[in-house]
Amino acid sequence: MKYISKIILLFIVLAISSCNEEYLETAPTDQLGADEVLSTIVNQRAALEGIHRYMYGAGGSQDEAGGYGDHMINYDFLGQDVVNPQRGSGWFIAVHQWLEHRSNTSSLVNQTYNFYYTIIVNANNIINSIDNVEGSADEKNNIKGQAYFYRAFGHYMLVQLYAERYKAGQANDQLGIVINLDDLNNLGEAKARSTVDQVYAQIEADLTTALQSLNASSVTSSDKSQISKNVVNGMFARVYLTKGEWNNAITYAQAARQGFPLTSAAQIQEGFNNYSATGWIWSSRIIPDQGTYFSSFFAYMTYNYSSSHIRNNPKCINADLYDMIPATDVRKGFWAVTQAEMDAIDIPSNFRKYPYMNTKFKSPGAGTLGDGDVVLMRTAEMILIEAEANARLGVANEPAARTALFSLVSQRDPNAVISTNTGQALIDEILVQRRIELWGEGFNFLDLKRANLPLKRSTRGSFSLTQARITDIPAGDLQWQWFFPISAINVNPNLVQND
Repeated sequence: MKYISKIILLFIVLAISSCNEEYLETAPTDQLGADEVLSTIVNQRAALEGIHRYMYGAGGSQDEAGGYGDHMINYDFLGQDVVNPQRGSGWFIAVHQWLEHRSNTSSLVNQTYNFYYTIIVNANNIINSIDNVEGSADEKNNIKGQAYFYRAFGHYMLVQLYAERYKAGQANDQLGIVINLDDLNNLGEAKARSTVDQVYAQIEADLTTALQSLNASSVTSSDKSQISKNVVNGMFARVYLTKGEWNNAITYAQAARQGFPLTSAAQIQEGFNNYSATGWIWSSRIIPDQGTYFSSFFAYMTYNYSSSHIRNNPKCINADLYDMIPATDVRKGFWAVTQAEMDAIDIPSNFRKYPYMNTKFKSPGAGTLGDGDVVLMRTAEMILIEAEANARLGVANEPAARTALFSLVSQRDPNAVISTNTGQALIDEILVQRRIELWGEGFNFLDLKRANLPLKRSTRGSFSLTQARITDIPAGDLQWQWFFPISAINVNPNLVQND
């Protein structure tokens, strides 16, 4: 099955090797085949570590080579809350303008497609071989559980981008994506797109197996780049939120945050760069000598990283959203609006400053040595899922929704009071809190699409129509679906384009 232009063969811990730009039907002749590479439990673990490493260092064009962190930036640039004040280095502009995800030749659609299918195929390599490898059941179950998680994660991200949104309570027989359960040495025939229902069924099946495997293992790790039972529960919560299965979303969100207290008001102001933060459930832990430097999340989303992009183009917040944040909320300090606030930002004189620029993300080191850890899942997100799901269940669950929401906002604003809203007003309040709390963490486009909401960009503050091109996109418009890359269609005649 010819899906992607790049496959990684994972030989040793944190080592990634990719072949040329055409998807290979067999392993390169100068390298071992996947079955040989994965013939020992040590190499199985190494292959898994390679996927962890790939999550923050995927290679490719500079604005997409930083792995999932750079994907998060793309999803926010497609949204309404991250504002690009001026051209800067030029990265992400066509994404922000809603041009690149609708081009079948763009690097965005090509690298995004490749990124997730690379994760899927390498997870398959583990899943389809580990039972035949000698090793303890504990170790094998741990590795297998993480691999099943990654396969579910890859399919989940792809179906959200390349298919129509999941419509709760309806038959979701619209075209989804190609489900890939094959490993590198067993590629078979080109496949057609499965339905959205079929894709989500596979995602849930894989997450179920992931949780069962991890529960059957006593192997644990304090490294948050590893996939734990909490992470799997958190992904279940995301999936059920997307599907509108509110009770399941609540159950799994509560399970995901067990043992992970909410990040305190003090710690949340420390720059979002350290995986040891109490409220971080899953993150890419960046090894100092293995950072991605000018391709990293921090080279584009901080205020102090010494890259041309940051020096000329700090990211700003939607002014209308900023105005919804109470003055006593600690998160108000994530953005500088007044001249005095901008003057107080400690950056070199050759860095440009704009009103509403963010200081939420801070590079932890000087110059280009400041790749921080990338946050992938937080306790705050799980609380917001619990609150939203309860609110959407109706009047009987609204007290639980208000209680969950207050448990978050009361830790951000000492003057907060529990909400008295009900119905749609309560849902809207929770969604605003989600936009504030998760700003810059890659959720905005996906949230708008799953909730069937329109794109509405504020034209105030540092908004630039020249850079944004558009201010509004109706809910349900065809443009919410990404194009498939022409390279994938050329090798798979059964892959139907999103015309």
